[in-house]
Amino acid sequence: MFKISSHIYKTIVFLALLTFPILTIGQILDTEIPNVISDSIKTKTPKVIPLTHIIEGIEVTNKEISSINKKINKDRKITEIDSMFPIYEEFLKIQKEEVNKFIKADPNREKIDNLIIMWEGYGEYLEIWQSEVNEFEERNSRLYETIAPAETTWNLTYDNALEENAPPEILNNIVAIRDSVIKLKEIILKNNNDFLSMESRINVEINEIEEVIEELTSLKDSEVYNLFYQRLEPIWTTSFSKIWERSGTNNIDSVKKSTLGTFDFVKNLKRSLPLFVILVALITLLVLYLKKAFTTYPFTDENADLQHAKDVLTEHYLATIFFITFLLARFYFVPAPKLFLDILTLLSLFSAISLVKPLMYKRFKKLIYFAIFFYVFDSIKTYVWFNAEQYRLYTFIEAALVIVVLFSFTNPYVDTKKMKMGTFGIFLLKLTPLLYVLCGISILANIIGYINLTDLTLKISTRSGVFIILFYSLLIICNAILLSVVHRHFCVQPSFDPELKLLTEKKVLKFNRVTIIIIWGLVFLKMIDQLAPILTYFTDTSSEPYKFGNLSFTPNEVLSFLLVLFISFALTRIISFLINDDQGILRVFKLPKGIPAAISLVIRYLIIGFGIILALSSLGIDLSKFNLMAGALGLGIGFGLQTVISNFVSGLILVFERPILQGDTVEVDNLLGTVNRIGVRSSTITTFDGAEVIVPNNSLISNDLINWTLSDNTKRVEIIVGTSYNSDPNEVLKILYDVAINYEDTLKTPTPQALFVDFGDSSLNFTLRFWVHYENWLQARSDVSIEIYNQFKEEDIEIPFPQRDIHVKNIPEIVSNYKTPPPHDPPDTETNIDDTEIPKVVIPIEHRDPGHDLEVEEKESEANDDQEPNNDNQ
Repeated sequence: MFKISSHIYKTIVFLALLTFPILTIGQILDTEIPNVISDSIKTKTPKVIPLTHIIEGIEVTNKEISSINKKINKDRKITEIDSMFPIYEEFLKIQKEEVNKFIKADPNREKIDNLIIMWEGYGEYLEIWQSEVNEFEERNSRLYETIAPAETTWNLTYDNALEENAPPEILNNIVAIRDSVIKLKEIILKNNNDFLSMESRINVEINEIEEVIEELTSLKDSEVYNLFYQRLEPIWTTSFSKIWERSGTNNIDSVKKSTLGTFDFVKNLKRSLPLFVILVALITLLVLYLKKAFTTYPFTDENADLQHAKDVLTEHYLATIFFITFLLARFYFVPAPKLFLDILTLLSLFSAISLVKPLMYKRFKKLIYFAIFFYVFDSIKTYVWFNAEQYRLYTFIEAALVIVVLFSFTNPYVDTKKMKMGTFGIFLLKLTPLLYVLCGISILANIIGYINLTDLTLKISTRSGVFIILFYSLLIICNAILLSVVHRHFCVQPSFDPELKLLTEKKVLKFNRVTIIIIWGLVFLKMIDQLAPILTYFTDTSSEPYKFGNLSFTPNEVLSFLLVLFISFALTRIISFLINDDQGILRVFKLPKGIPAAISLVIRYLIIGFGIILALSSLGIDLSKFNLMAGALGLGIGFGLQTVISNFVSGLILVFERPILQGDTVEVDNLLGTVNRIGVRSSTITTFDGAEVIVPNNSLISNDLINWTLSDNTKRVEIIVGTSYNSDPNEVLKILYDVAINYEDTLKTPTPQALFVDFGDSSLNFTLRFWVHYENWLQARSDVSIEIYNQFKEEDIEIPFPQRDIHVKNIPEIVSNYKTPPPHDPPDTETNIDDTEIPKVVIPIEHRDPGHDLEVEEKESEANDDQEPNNDNQ
């Protein structure tokens, strides 16, 4: 039976012995040299410093004052903020005037979005300054709390020194150190007042920035930008005489201004750029590590989707690294200028070419370049100001180009639809008529004057292709990453089920596909400016409270509750898959067997515990109301659930002490099998007959448990054999040893042993002992026994039958009728009848006389007992 290991207790005793002298020495030092700072300056209850320690106290206080003086000196960051803020205030004032001109210039929605992003960047910059100033305020407050008690301490010390008639020099030193403390306090208070004033000014500017953003947002949501608002006159009433004139608002949001703003943004990335470089390095290492999974362990699955996912990492890993890097930059550098984001999008598209192009039909490969061209062509409207006539002509040319390109790639459309393509290709081809319709609506709306509708339909027509390329690239990259993780997880194991591996890979890719489609839908809604209204509608709807009795909740709280639980259990499944065994991601640390399973269990139950707490908190439930329930639960545990708790604690002991591990062969309560799972309440043992037995953990802890594979999986096999007295024992021992040592599954260490046991009644008895791996021991005993028989047969070594003596006291008369012994009489049986030799006979039962008494005594020799087969069964 396994019990709790004694090394835990040894560790506790060792730590106790180690801690005791340290505490003792600390107490001795504390009594001999009192810490003046700890007792009188840093504490909130000042104490008088004795005259015998005043000089020491003055030295310590001087050091403390010098240290605080260095800390309160204005940092370079604060100096920079103090000098830059007036310039920034003036800059924002000019930008506010530009906003007023911008609103009067009748911009399109994209220009408004661009300006909103720019002002969000201004606000982010000021919030960073505000945060840094606030950090200095908090630091100064802590320093003030540290030094403030020192003034009272030295006042009390001065009064005490007067009472004890201290020398004038001591009194002067006390006064000097007290004055230094007072001066330091005044400096800290003055700096904090300056910081508060600066923070207040920054906050005023932040509020004004928020007002500007709200004004621009209201403008974008106004009726003027409604899809069916006629912003321009119909084309037949418009004169194009001014089409070659420059726009009167070229000074507003021009290309030059956007470019300079982007350069200024890049220059200010000095603080965040190092961390981004580290993230890129980690991404590179991760991609190379995932790529190694396919080169180290050959990928043999024939599924086309799986092969495409594998090729992304094996053949296009550089493009994968660049794509992930540019995509990460979009979310890392936030908020960023619109031009900076568009440049990152272009770089991502160029990286995606080598990822997507190999999966496209030859006829459509050039379409990806036209998609990039239309994205740039449509984005120009965001940075260049046109007059009304120029804008109409530009959008008309854009729509016409889209129609021409679509026609050139899909004509004839009927024949194109008959091409053998994948599901996704067929889906995109079916969207072609929709693009024709959108371009037609764009041209018609342009003619009538509904320019807002023109902008929206052109945005969908020109940018949908770009978003499809980006998200399809993201899909295949995520597929490749997930496939590499699953492939490595299965291949590092000694054996695995290929069907289970294939099923897991397909499930992972399906889940990833659904996730990417959902994200694509949200981004598409954001592109057409419909995400915010939809979220606002659902937020307002789900925040309506519902009441049942005393319970009040909102749909938003219920959804949050379910979402938190779903994420918690999903994380536990992922962690269980990755680190639940010794072949998981923790194998690089070469941890002892069973430690990864224990780590996995702790992490999973922590996630579930915190998930349940967060889920209940999202419902607005006060957890303090569960105190009464906790008391009742404790009472229930004490009486009715003690078996469950016993099994729970036993499960924790099994996990952390590791007397049995998953995959071990154990024997408990006449149950022999392999440990399939170690749970918190019970464990599953699969017997060699194929049955799965649920064993409570308490039974594994409290009962005698034999673990055949705890420290190693070797087992000694013993074969007992007897030979006739005519055989040579030396030759027999040699044969036994050679058979064992030459068997392929025999372990070389320990070496096999062939031993002569004793002289039996009818045989010379030998035993052969050799070691094999546990899973092979039954087959090994069978194979070696057969080989021993074959070798004995070749060497004419006889394995004798048992010898028996039969004593017959009375023999029936029917014996005289038999002249010869029957053919089945054993050849080695001796018959003695009252010391008179008679023929060897066998008396059939039907000829026996019931009136005579026949007693037969059979005795087996001890050698036969030695030859009884070992009834080990599995």
